[in-house]
Amino acid sequence: MKKHIVFLVALLLVLVSDQPSRTQETAATLGGLKQEAISEVNKLQVLTQQMVDQVYSYSELGFQEYETSRYVSGLLEKNGFKVERGVAGIPTAWVASYGSGKPVIGFITDIDCIPRASQKPGVPITIRSSKERLGTARGTTPAWQ
Repeated sequence: MKKHIVFLVALLLVLVSDQPSRTQETAATLGGLKQEAISEVNKLQVLTQQMVDQVYSYSELGFQEYETSRYVSGLLEKNGFKVERGVAGIPTAWVASYGSGKPVIGFITDIDCIPRASQKPGVPITIRSSKERLGTARGTTPAWQ
């Protein structure tokens, strides 16, 4: 029994004395992972802007986002997501899932246009115009006016 206690105390001392180097290793690993994540996100910068511009180009009102819904859910499917369309009896609503088990991560999108707002691609702010009823990608007045 005494030998076991001595062994456990010795093991505890070794682990405690090794703690600073483990902390440094963990910090270095985390730093490397952060840099890798930043690099991967930066690689998607152009694609992200293209997706935003595409969504803005549809300018569809709420519950009428047929093109937008098709575009976004199609992108998710191309990237391995399983997409269920027509959720809750709403033709433009969908749920996308990837993988199984835990953790479960969810997000929501609200991708309809805002009446009386210009939604010009690449412009980070909303520019209001009295001549535009619905925002469009080219900033032109819709043909139906």
